[in-house]
Amino acid sequence: MIGPDVYVSGSYVEHFQPEGRRNPFRDLYAAKRRKVVAEIERQVPTGGSVLDLGGGPGRMAVPLAARYRVTLADLSEDMLRIAGADAAAAGTAANLALTQLDAGSPLPFADGAFDAALCVDLLVHLPAPHAALSELHRVLKPGGLLVADVSNREPWWILRYPRALGRRPRQWASAWRAGGVRPEWQGLVRHYRLGEFLAMLRQAGFACEREWHYGPAWCPKWFLAVCRPSG
Repeated sequence: MIGPDVYVSGSYVEHFQPEGRRNPFRDLYAAKRRKVVAEIERQVPTGGSVLDLGGGPGRMAVPLAARYRVTLADLSEDMLRIAGADAAAAGTAANLALTQLDAGSPLPFADGAFDAALCVDLLVHLPAPHAALSELHRVLKPGGLLVADVSNREPWWILRYPRALGRRPRQWASAWRAGGVRPEWQGLVRHYRLGEFLAMLRQAGFACEREWHYGPAWCPKWFLAVCRPSG
């Protein structure tokens, strides 16, 4: 079982390798990343402020900093170091602020501080995702944009990506019962059905404008939603 210190110890850098050649979800990660960046660029005027909460190594924050004032917030100092180096190489470091924080705690930002916020590959790692979404609602400007996602708790997508679980039958059975979460992550990660995800957004005060599904049409791996504060 992986312990909660994985996110701050530096070891999560090794676990989270979305562009890794052996990652069975590599193409899905890339497609989701392109969509997130494209939605921000389509809907947020150049020069706007963007919060990337739990943005890890800056896969979206670094390119967005070419056009926006981006705050990348993450628990891992190592992830932020990678993002800073990549931003320096890309020439976007001047527009990228790096902040180490716990996304599960109250955010150290003023009400209405951001034009847009990203919450991608994060909610499934939080013990209280509703609280994080409520904080994102608070720090967004009225009419601001939220782009968020979750992994699907319906485990049928496992059949399309068997390499994600390896070859041990006991691991498959355990992951299936846990909604697609590998045994070693079951104390830290929880996946959600689409209805649960949309209800979570509504309860935090967001109205979903559009959603995308990534993976098999018959059972997606991820749900991605674009939302705005509803009140």
